Amino acid sequence: MPSELPEPPRPPKKRLTDLELEIMHVIWEAHPRASTVRDVVEGLERHGHSLAYTTVQTVMGILKKKQVLGSRPGPGRAHEYRALVTRDEATSSMTADFVSRLFGGEAKPLVAHLLDHGSFDRDELVELKRRIETQLSDDEEDV
Repeated sequence: MPSELPEPPRPPKKRLTDLELEIMHVIWEAHPRASTVRDVVEGLERHGHSLAYTTVQTVMGILKKKQVLGSRPGPGRAHEYRALVTRDEATSSMTADFVSRLFGGEAKPLVAHLLDHGSFDRDELVELKRRIETQLSDDEEDV
């Protein structure tokens, strides 16, 4: 009987807490420049969120364990951090998780809910309509 191939390693979970996401926004804004913990603390302060250095350091360590951040020794005792996940990758992962958990993996009920309860102005609705029409015309070309 042939031996089964081992399952490939699962990609790291990309679900981020609110605080992890705030920190990632600061790091993504700094891209392509690397960020130290001090840089992130200062970036959070510019956004009106003051946190202790050690709190930010701890959360960045968690993000490193989640394989969302990478680090290397930097100047002095500091470490430099870079995002291993793009903003778009995190958005896709978190949106898919949200749709899966709340809407059983179906995007249509989410879109319907946003249209029924969202506060879209006319210009935003026109833009959404244009994007839907573009998607439909792209799909027709593939047929």
